[in-house]
Amino acid sequence: MRRRTGRAVTLAGMVALFAGLGMSPANAATNPYTPQEVCGSGYRVIDSRTATWNGKAYAGVYLLYASGGYNCVVTIKWTAIGTPTDTMAGLYRDSEDSGRNVIDQGDYKYYAVAKGYAPDCIKYAGWSGAAVAVSGWGWCA
Repeated sequence: MRRRTGRAVTLAGMVALFAGLGMSPANAATNPYTPQEVCGSGYRVIDSRTATWNGKAYAGVYLLYASGGYNCVVTIKWTAIGTPTDTMAGLYRDSEDSGRNVIDQGDYKYYAVAKGYAPDCIKYAGWSGAAVAVSGWGWCA
C-alpha cells in the first residue's frame, strides 16, 4: 500500500477547504490595497459595511473621513481579485439633488473609489458583482 506524501495531503486539504468556502484557490488571493491607501493620506476609516449576496461576503465598503469635511468611499474586493468585475463606490451628498452624488462604477480588478467634499449628512454604498452594501443617512456635521 502506498502512503500519501505530506504535500499531497496538504494540497488535497486546501482544495477541500476552498470548495467548502465556495471559492477556488485562484480567488483566495488577498487584495493588495487598503482603504487608506486608496483614499490617500489624511483619511481614516469611520464606518464600514460588508457587501453580501446569498449570505456570502464579496467586498468591504468603507467610509473614510479627512478633516475639513471630506469623505471617501471605497469598495475593496474580497473575491475575484485581479479579475475585472462590476464594482461600485458611491458617496451620496444630498437626498434631494442626485447631481451632487459622487459615484465610481466600472469593471475593476481591485477596488472602486468615490471622493468628495461633504459638509452635510451623507449616505454611502458599494457593490461588487451582485453583492451590495448600503448605509443609512448620517455623519452629519
